[in-house]
Amino acid sequence: MKQQLNLLFHAFRFYSRIPVGKLEYSEENQTKAFRYFPVVGIVVGIVGGAIYVLLLTVFSSSVAVIGSIASMVFATGALHEDGLSDFFDGFGGGNTKEKVLDIMKDSTVGVYGVLALIVLFLTKYSLFLSIDEHLLPKVMVAAHASSRFMPIVMINTSQYARVGNSKAMHTRNHIDRTTCIVALLFASFPLVFLSWQTTICVVAIYFLLYSFLKRYVEKRIGGFTGDVLGALQQFCEVGFYFVYAALSCQTYPS
Repeated sequence: MKQQLNLLFHAFRFYSRIPVGKLEYSEENQTKAFRYFPVVGIVVGIVGGAIYVLLLTVFSSSVAVIGSIASMVFATGALHEDGLSDFFDGFGGGNTKEKVLDIMKDSTVGVYGVLALIVLFLTKYSLFLSIDEHLLPKVMVAAHASSRFMPIVMINTSQYARVGNSKAMHTRNHIDRTTCIVALLFASFPLVFLSWQTTICVVAIYFLLYSFLKRYVEKRIGGFTGDVLGALQQFCEVGFYFVYAALSCQTYPS
């Protein structure tokens, strides 16, 4: 039990800004902590949903949406948004593998990254407003939890593109079966509160996004980086919102 709690703390320490207790750190523990990566998503989604509901009691839905998006970015320290920005800067501005990797490692943000973030937040804002306000909180939870399973899939089906030391060195190690199964269970749990049509469509969209991105990055740089994993999570999260918003316009139950 102590070891599992330690792994849970690893997940929250490295993939959020939510304070946790003392860690017994090791690279192996950090890799195994991926089993609780979707749990971080569940908590982040709950934070966003709670802020949304709270603000909605006083302000308009637009203000509530902005507040919820900001709270979720704050809860993660913009970890995945940073990955998305670096991804677009690197692949947009680099012509060779070495140049792409160098740009993504640069701490400054370029034009491609800025534009990507603008489009990302405008898209989330628009999609949130198109989803029923009573259902949006549980959609946030399901999207954040399930989308965090896809980087695990990428780690186990591709290879790390960098050599030498980096912040995402632990992703060079393939993730054991137990960790994958536990992560899948946590990622899938919030989906039981949605319709089966939503789940099927979300899985299909996730597979398409993952397949396209995997083929693209392997062709360009020979594998993934931490920034690619962050971008994949964001692509899948937004894909979830697109699916739910589209199905909400149909006659399917929630």
